Amino acid sequence: MPGPATKVAASATVAARRIEFINMSFLPVVCYNKHDANHLSNPRRGCISDCRQKALVMMKMATPFNKLDNAPLWTRVHHQIKHALLAGRFEPGETLTLRALSEMFGTSVTPVRDAVNHLVAQGVLDAGPRNAAVVPDVAALQLREIILIRTELEGRAARETAQRVTPELVTNLSEQLDTMRRLIRDRDLSGYLDVHRDFHFTIYGNAGVPLLNEIIENLWLRTGPILTYVIPEYVLTLRGSDHHERIVEAIAAGDAETSESETIADIEAAANYLLSCADHTGRIRRPGPA
Repeated sequence: MPGPATKVAASATVAARRIEFINMSFLPVVCYNKHDANHLSNPRRGCISDCRQKALVMMKMATPFNKLDNAPLWTRVHHQIKHALLAGRFEPGETLTLRALSEMFGTSVTPVRDAVNHLVAQGVLDAGPRNAAVVPDVAALQLREIILIRTELEGRAARETAQRVTPELVTNLSEQLDTMRRLIRDRDLSGYLDVHRDFHFTIYGNAGVPLLNEIIENLWLRTGPILTYVIPEYVLTLRGSDHHERIVEAIAAGDAETSESETIADIEAAANYLLSCADHTGRIRRPGPA
């Protein structure tokens, strides 16, 4: 008759075998036949098929089924709010109520709540009072931190893109550059930021690192409400000849180092202007009329 030590060892072996990896299904499976002596002594015989089937059923029961209408709807709302933030349609410190946003987008409150909660989790919006969120009020200190990270990430993305350049990419960037020049020349700045954003994300999107592109977008969103502060004074000083032109030339030539350095210089130049707009409390404020 087995002694206490033998029983303990046997129990430990049984416990270790309760959770096993089934090669055919690639699922971590919990044994549902604990009392089957044949299975416990050799878990790969006897009831392995039964365990696998039960595990598949449990997995399906645990997997949520999103309603087909709601999933794309909240995603579209999420995209629209992001675009509005990047376009500067919301002011820093502004409270966004779920009801107001739902009326704006012509939807129910539910997809708006899902989209807003996602943006709060990303740090793009701050949690506000009940059924509302707040657009962050960007301070100079926070802007410096974001710019420090942006220069590293966006510079690297431009470097990667220069090493993967295609004729189609150069053509696309050149067309966007021409559009920005025309808008500046005609002092028609209503669509400048949209083209400017497309220009930069065309570069980052071709770096071949999707996660990097996603992180960069999140950083842009955190400063989105103050990006419009560069209009019109700063943008008009560019006169169509700035770092953007040299970025395109460097990428076209496959010059990774210059692509990176010019991208960093472009970010820092705009950041210095925004930092000059800080008030005595360190908050970035919209410049007054000249």
